[in-house]
Amino acid sequence: MRQQFRTIAVLAIATAGSWHAFGQVKNDDGEVKQAYESYVKAWKLKDIPSLLKLISDDYMALNFENKVSDKKNELATAQADAEWLSMHVDEIHTRVFENTAIASGLISAQGKKLDGTTFDVKARFLAVLVKQQGNWQLVATQSSSIKRPS
Repeated sequence: MRQQFRTIAVLAIATAGSWHAFGQVKNDDGEVKQAYESYVKAWKLKDIPSLLKLISDDYMALNFENKVSDKKNELATAQADAEWLSMHVDEIHTRVFENTAIASGLISAQGKKLDGTTFDVKARFLAVLVKQQGNWQLVATQSSSIKRPS
């Protein structure tokens, strides 16, 4: 069951200092939202070529086991992950500071285990993206599952 949580956008924020150091906050966040939603879609489809472009080479994540992970590990995780029947960004909030952005929100997904049974996952995420060579790439992610009340 833990492997299902690995799939949801895993993120860690590791930025020191005040956001004022990055300059003025920009209102144009459509590209950031699109980049993150493309990441989620690529993960669902196990689209490794797209993930290679969307994830920065110096990427780090705090994974579902609370371990620091890198791009190589995340790509392997995406490839080996459960079959995802659906995966959607239900809510996304962004802040853009020059060439750096923060995205946070909610993802819901439905997957299928090897035995054919389905499962549902909801997770909150936090991501840091940097615009590199004209494209927004994820540099850090962390997510945590939302537990259903008993």
